[in-house]
Amino acid sequence: MITRGVFPIAMSDTPVKTTDSRNSMPNLSSRPSDQESAPDSFFWQFRWTILILGLATILRLAATLGDLAIDEVWSLWFVRTWIRSIASIFLLRHDNNHLLNTFVLYIVGPNEWGICYRIAPAVASILAVWLSGRIAIRQGGSPSRLVTQMLVGSSYLLILYGSEARGYSYAIFFAYLSWLLLLRVQEKRRWLDAGAFAISASLGFLAHLTFLYCYAGFCVWAFLMWLKKPNWILPLALIPPFIVAFGLYTFFIRGMAIGGGPETTIASAVISTLSILAGGPLYDDGALVTALVVLILLGIGFVRLWQKDRAIAACYATIIFLAPAAVLGFTGHQLIYPRYFLIPVAFALLLIGKGLASLCKPGTTGRLISIGLIITFLAGNGWWTALLLNHGRGDYSQAIAWMVQTSSSPATVSSDHDFRNGLMFAYFSTQLWPKDPPLIYIDQRNVPPQGTEWFIRHNFDGDPPHPKFITDSFGNGYRLERTFLHHSLTGWNWWIYKRNTQTL
Repeated sequence: MITRGVFPIAMSDTPVKTTDSRNSMPNLSSRPSDQESAPDSFFWQFRWTILILGLATILRLAATLGDLAIDEVWSLWFVRTWIRSIASIFLLRHDNNHLLNTFVLYIVGPNEWGICYRIAPAVASILAVWLSGRIAIRQGGSPSRLVTQMLVGSSYLLILYGSEARGYSYAIFFAYLSWLLLLRVQEKRRWLDAGAFAISASLGFLAHLTFLYCYAGFCVWAFLMWLKKPNWILPLALIPPFIVAFGLYTFFIRGMAIGGGPETTIASAVISTLSILAGGPLYDDGALVTALVVLILLGIGFVRLWQKDRAIAACYATIIFLAPAAVLGFTGHQLIYPRYFLIPVAFALLLIGKGLASLCKPGTTGRLISIGLIITFLAGNGWWTALLLNHGRGDYSQAIAWMVQTSSSPATVSSDHDFRNGLMFAYFSTQLWPKDPPLIYIDQRNVPPQGTEWFIRHNFDGDPPHPKFITDSFGNGYRLERTFLHHSLTGWNWWIYKRNTQTL
């Protein structure tokens, strides 16, 4: 049930017949004036806004708990082994070196507990929820603000990556902030807003290179607005971020090393992103159906927005579809994951939020459809978020501690992937035992003929389960003792095997 005041009841446009006040009595059943109903509506909207922001804050702070994911650990490894000064951050040409995030890690220090590195991204993600409301209220009024903040605040993708020590959360924050400032530049034509935009957009590029998607959309919008009414402040404001982007391409992107990952296709990555945006499954027919529904909603939103403001519609189309397609076609990148589409996702939520809010007219079928879609969105994303909060991105530290508790000291362990598992083992064993760890990792090249006491196998969501019994290259038998699961797009499961001593 939608509480009165959240979606303001439409006032009648029928002209009111006036009569001589000396010969008429006041109509006691008439609707209160706007001045009388506005405070009530304001306070209801304010309460809903505080509630949404409060829940979004709780979810993001809760998601900062648990073990770090491999890309976070990898970034910390860069800080520990490579980074000696702020200037050296720019000398490390690697796609996992998200410059602004690496700077934050360097300032915090490389030897703190994991949550210390996630607080700043979580704060940026919380502020992004608030900014989404500021953008929405400009383009659709108070109902659009509440619906949009509800979608952005509960989005699993934005909660997951908004609580990780990586550059995505900062990029989304600066994307929203830059868009809001650019709208202010056009409206008020103040150099102060233009300077703030230039700084914000420049920091967006330093946060993550996918900021290019929204910058391209901003350029399209500024060009169309300039054709309509020339305003030289707009193009001048876009120059400093362009200089930053050109500098990054010349001195950082060219020759950049690309980290590995599970193989994907562009089609599967796009379908998974669209499906999970709405809280749907990652794979199979369910993902395809959900992705098609999201595309239909985006199409409806584009049509409605095009009818009202073609410049903003062209901007959103560039950010959500055209710019990502152009980048993928130009680079030919093969390792594509939903996290590379977070900027398009953030603006897609603005578009969907406006579209759903426009359907919420009292007494219409559209209102029922809108409420049903919002509930479905909240349920699906809530399910994914519950899984994240339950198992996190993996229980690596718990697995290492369990192996130590159930074996003699010192014990040895090997795995099926030295980089992935070895890096995680090195980080968490050092966190648990800074000196003389009781469990020693041995890489595959140095495993002795008798094998190791423990063996770790890993897999991802959707992969088939590992067998209960395995044998290493020397013929040593191992038995599955315990499985440590994860439930997120980042991380993996650990299958812990113990050597069968009877075979020795």
